[in-house]
Amino acid sequence: MRFTIAAAGVLLLMSHSAHAADKYVWDGYGSGASNNCSIYGMHIEFVADGGKVVGWWQQKDRVVRNFELPLGADGKFKGKVNIGTGDMNVTGSVGSSPEIKLTGYCNFGGPLKKL
Repeated sequence: MRFTIAAAGVLLLMSHSAHAADKYVWDGYGSGASNNCSIYGMHIEFVADGGKVVGWWQQKDRVVRNFELPLGADGKFKGKVNIGTGDMNVTGSVGSSPEIKLTGYCNFGGPLKKL
């Protein structure tokens, strides 16, 4: 009996350490009040693991912006990322219907593709 419990514990630890982080991406164009938003191409990529999301985004031909935000037990995350001229609000969720939204000078985001 003790061996069975110990073996189950080892298998549980092995399966947890073998778990790969979930990677998500979004590619698309912006929307918003500025006429230019619809021509701004954006790539967003992040990994959700260990209670946080860590990633980056890049508007075509612009600086790469990194972010790290806490991931709630409900699969949701939110925060602000300073982009020099202000902040982008970042919200999203992972799980059955993963999505991300960046709002600020333009709006970006939508359903995520899980890799």
